[in-house]
Amino acid sequence: MRFLSLTAVFAALGVAACAPAYEDGHLSRAINQQRVIRDNCLSNEAVSLDDRRSPPEAIGRAASTACTAQNDKLIQLMSTMDRSGESQITEAVRKDAVVKATTYVLNARAKGQ
Repeated sequence: MRFLSLTAVFAALGVAACAPAYEDGHLSRAINQQRVIRDNCLSNEAVSLDDRRSPPEAIGRAASTACTAQNDKLIQLMSTMDRSGESQITEAVRKDAVVKATTYVLNARAKGQ
């Protein structure tokens, strides 16, 4: 019974978090597409910039910087939904880009690429 009530709470929270997606499906699709474009850039840059000697976080930051245009477009699209939160969105997206790029570096190194 407790599992069912927790599941219901998480489902309600998930729907509430996605509310803007239902309000503007075109914008949500554009955000998702731009996120894929940005992530592809991060992946490509992380692999190409990795010298295998530098700390992964340094390569992740460099890859994120190389993908600034893609990141900025993502921030712009996300901020369209909530202009009052633009500074928080910017900070979160930039941090996410570094974390993802660092993860791409670590995964590539683990695979021996």
